[in-house]
Amino acid sequence: MLITVSAGLFASLLISTLVNPTGQRPRLPGLYAMLSGLGWWLTLFGVVCLISQRPFFSVAFVVVWHGVLMAVNHAKFTALKEPFILQDFEYFTDALRHPQLYIPFFGIAKTLVLLAAGAVTIGLFFWLETPLYRKASWWLLPISAFLAGVLASLAAWRIRPTLSLDPTNDIRQTGLFALFHSHLMEYWKARTKKLPEPAGNWPEFKPGKPKPNLVMVQSESFFDPRPCYPFIESSVLKHWDQHKAQAAASGQLTVPAWGANTVRTEAAVLTGLSQEMLGIYQYNPYRRLVKQPVSSLASHLRAQGYKTVCIHPYPASFYFRDRVMPALGFDQFIDIKAFSESDQCGQYTGDQAVGDKISELLESTDEPLFIFAITMENHGPLHLEQPEPGLANEVYRQLPGGPLDDLTVYLRHLKNADRMLSQITSALKASSRNGSLCWYGDHVPIMPDVYRNFGEPVATTPWLIWSTGVQPNTEASENEGQPPLPAHKLAKHWLSTVNTCQRA
Repeated sequence: MLITVSAGLFASLLISTLVNPTGQRPRLPGLYAMLSGLGWWLTLFGVVCLISQRPFFSVAFVVVWHGVLMAVNHAKFTALKEPFILQDFEYFTDALRHPQLYIPFFGIAKTLVLLAAGAVTIGLFFWLETPLYRKASWWLLPISAFLAGVLASLAAWRIRPTLSLDPTNDIRQTGLFALFHSHLMEYWKARTKKLPEPAGNWPEFKPGKPKPNLVMVQSESFFDPRPCYPFIESSVLKHWDQHKAQAAASGQLTVPAWGANTVRTEAAVLTGLSQEMLGIYQYNPYRRLVKQPVSSLASHLRAQGYKTVCIHPYPASFYFRDRVMPALGFDQFIDIKAFSESDQCGQYTGDQAVGDKISELLESTDEPLFIFAITMENHGPLHLEQPEPGLANEVYRQLPGGPLDDLTVYLRHLKNADRMLSQITSALKASSRNGSLCWYGDHVPIMPDVYRNFGEPVATTPWLIWSTGVQPNTEASENEGQPPLPAHKLAKHWLSTVNTCQRA
């Protein structure tokens, strides 16, 4: 049995060494990586062996599980430029509840084959292998393996390196399982620490002046692809261009995400907390904010007399938003239940339907409103949709050679986001109150084939601040030449700009 366990350990080491998505040359792990990897392997083997009572099956299970994690790590790195991290394990349960958001990036056929192969293999092992409980001292092997794994993990803890909390950099230094170990220890250290409050005070409106309606839109995967791909028709973002020319301010936004992880940008904008301030919780800030709310844009505006509404056309429980949004100061959370199948455009609720909901809210009350909308229409996976006939002629000046389907589908939804922008500003103009719109993208989309053939865009996304009754000013053009604005500074910049517009 010792030979079998050793062979399993060697197989896992070989997989970790050879399956390397970071582009770094394969190399043997250091002592910390060896100890932490050994700790994870033996602990999992001990638990599975204790439950299944079949040591050969347990070795095979751990090796296969290791291989699956490395494959998922490779898929995630390819799509999102970030390795699989400890926090991502919760996405396995999310993948069961929301398979459309996750499984297509790994591959639907690949997933089905793996599940079928796994079921057959488990059945064969349970049929052919004699269980341990039929032998004397059956508990000795699983308990010994588990304790050895715990000791290896504790030894790794004593020699752990200092993390940068940049997963791509850290995995190059330590390897995948050492990264899991390091993040687990970081979560343990952070469990009793409180998040800091955002730096600086939230800007307040001048007393005695009517408060404007405020609408903030986090537009799914919104960016301007035209500078990177000049073969795209400029009219794809015609409303964006018009409003940018009229904007009180505009520029580029540094976002803490590529292709996904919307919640990172969302939390930064709403709370004003930077990645450094969030620490280990930067990967999913809402996991911490659901337990420890902080002052936010919504709570600040509610204290000033605003009714605060969040709109997200997806199940409210996703990312704990049903609990986080009220804790951050939102009076009302409108989720997928407020929309119907007829509102869909592609795979998700269309931007027009969200724009209609915003317009209805603005028309339905005289009190000052703050509306925060998180759109879904342009969410991937884009390759599950096929471009409509003739769409390519509408969105391209010329058709370059290469795979364009994902980009064509993306541009269709981008045009709808562009129309939504105009839809909201029209509703703000029609209101009896002044109004302001802050619009930004949460991250660039996932289009690996497009990027491979035509080049990658920069990781920033555009933002603009538009207000009723405000003439274009020099600030908007000046911001274009400035460094990108960090996402956690956007909300305060918006309120300061609105204050300036109010005084004008």
